[in-house]
Amino acid sequence: MAKYAVLYQQLRMAILRGEYAPNDRLPSENAVAIKYGVSRITSKRALNELAAADLVYRVRGGGTYVKPHKSTSQREILLVLPFEAPAFGDYQSGIQATLAGTTWQLRLMANDSFLQRDPLDLAHHVAGVIYYPQNLATELPLLMALHAHRLPLVVLDKRPAALAVPSIVSDNVAGGQLACAHLQRHGHQRIAFLPETPFWQTFTGTVSDRFMGYFNQLKLADTDVTLPLRWAQALQTCTDAVQLEGYLHAQKITALIAENDVVALKAMHRLQEVTPTILDQLAIIGFDNLPAAAKNDPALTTVVQDFAGIGAKAVEALLDQINNPERTFNNPETVAVKLVARASTTETVRN
Repeated sequence: MAKYAVLYQQLRMAILRGEYAPNDRLPSENAVAIKYGVSRITSKRALNELAAADLVYRVRGGGTYVKPHKSTSQREILLVLPFEAPAFGDYQSGIQATLAGTTWQLRLMANDSFLQRDPLDLAHHVAGVIYYPQNLATELPLLMALHAHRLPLVVLDKRPAALAVPSIVSDNVAGGQLACAHLQRHGHQRIAFLPETPFWQTFTGTVSDRFMGYFNQLKLADTDVTLPLRWAQALQTCTDAVQLEGYLHAQKITALIAENDVVALKAMHRLQEVTPTILDQLAIIGFDNLPAAAKNDPALTTVVQDFAGIGAKAVEALLDQINNPERTFNNPETVAVKLVARASTTETVRN
């Protein structure tokens, strides 16, 4: 990232965090350059970017000032999650690091409790909501109501259709590609996707994105283009380990990419109960890097999401809305993932 862009982000977050109040004068170009150890050209461009982002205004001959923004007596931000942290999805560490040293307060709430709240009441009692949907199709009407009441809102992990609120998601397509490419480098060709979710009913959401990333990387011959989806649909119906192992053997499948770590670990344990040595020949990859993934025997290769980074970007997007209530924020942002290789994929396939 260019120096001016780094400086712009630092100054932007200082404004959004409330370190500068509305109509406060920012340091001069020279003062900013000295404080942050950059050239005056860099500081000038960073201040120009703040003006372009509508965060500051200039007074000819009088300096740069923080643009007045929405004042609110509410200093509480809700983080709504369907699971207990930090077992999965430690978003709050990134959020709390971003809010550290400010008067903003973070409160956790479960989806079930949140869904019972009145949207208008929420709009009066909290400054904004960071929301992780359990079932976006059924919860979208509530998100629409919150948006209609002008409550700042950010959605995690899902893109809420065309609703004009920002969303922060992991790059699940790239995750599927990373997983498939890793297996291909180890000699696997018959690689299948193991779902629990019937993603083909809508072809939207996290699991669908992971499947599509895997599908794009697989690059099958023209005669086999429907095979990955047929495999996934058949594997989703395998209700017991004997049936699962039989199908893998019949289709000569040597590697699986599961929709998440829970599905991967469940399949590994079920298969080992039937054939203890099966994982000597079958490679498996999961997603999410649950604590159990590293402790399993064999340890599970997995695609890791940057939950803290997602949390930090979510609170930035929320503060943007709080400070600029007249602007429309509907931009999705994608956060990079990485693959952690462990014993479940280290053996090269034997042909």
